[in-house]
Amino acid sequence: MSIVWLLLALPAASAFAQEALRPDPGERLRFVHTPWGQTTEEDTEESEPRYGEEHYDSWIVSYSAAFEGEALDQGLTLSYNRFLVKNIEWLLEGGLWSFYDRGSDAAYGLSVGLGFRWHFLTREKWTLFADVGIGILGTTDAVPPEGTELNFMPRAGLGFTHEISEDARFIGGVRWHHISNARTRGDSRNPARDAPQLYAGLVFTF
Repeated sequence: MSIVWLLLALPAASAFAQEALRPDPGERLRFVHTPWGQTTEEDTEESEPRYGEEHYDSWIVSYSAAFEGEALDQGLTLSYNRFLVKNIEWLLEGGLWSFYDRGSDAAYGLSVGLGFRWHFLTREKWTLFADVGIGILGTTDAVPPEGTELNFMPRAGLGFTHEISEDARFIGGVRWHHISNARTRGDSRNPARDAPQLYAGLVFTF
């Protein structure tokens, strides 16, 4: 007799199970099959850091100009930037320079530098930051005049960034621009240059 009841109950149980497992048309599916080794678009977006977050990488191309009396220093620089922790980035920079001083021939140079930038105020589209750095400069002639062809370039200043697209930002600011050889050739051959420097450029992600 129990076998008869079991046979009668099986169709009803099967119908109940199918109805229970049927997904609700109004509910978004939570599980999507993804081939092994691949990620969904949502996973990719979540894994990529945003500007200012740890491990965010970028390139910066910028132009700068510094004035001291009748002297004009101009630079075109390219830097690789990486956020070490949230809102603090490290940068490695290379630059091409020209130096004009009344009464002296123009000098040209190459520089390499290391810097750090702290974005102390951040908003959705813009940031304010403070930065410091140090560089080494080699030139075709003495800079400043009566100085040397090999100098150091410490710097410090304030600036800002502003988002102009998903993968690009504008950057600009003002900093202390210094050139000297740190008295490696004596006081008489260290006519250091100190001047305010303005700069502007573009930040590109990759």
